[in-house]
Amino acid sequence: MSAATNPEDARDELAPNDVVGNMLCDELLEMPDDAVIRVLNYYGDWCESAPAWTDFRRTLDRCRGVVAHWPAGEDHDTAIYVRATMDVGLYERATVVDDADLDPITVSGDYVQQMIESRGVPELVPLEAVADQFERGGRE
Repeated sequence: MSAATNPEDARDELAPNDVVGNMLCDELLEMPDDAVIRVLNYYGDWCESAPAWTDFRRTLDRCRGVVAHWPAGEDHDTAIYVRATMDVGLYERATVVDDADLDPITVSGDYVQQMIESRGVPELVPLEAVADQFERGGRE
């Protein structure tokens, strides 16, 4: 299965409660975009290779309800959330370090590239599930 074939067919392959996958399909039905197609194919596990960082950045720009999330792990004690802002080329980053939130800051699109190069491709999560991370005092 591939979203490039048909976003409606791709939606049928997703779990009904897959908020991110359904948002990506909605966006593709509204206006096709090769970058979003590649991210959806990766997200849906319908391809083997990860899309380029530019595809993830373009997907964040197009799907404002989707947030990139790099979880804390063995190599990194920080969880990072990035979402697109209303200003082209600017993103908002929220950072959680050991249950302490740092104030969200504005970063450029280069930050998405740096994160993917250093920590790999992000998880995609719905904004509504992590909106508190972008407000002072949110918790992971």
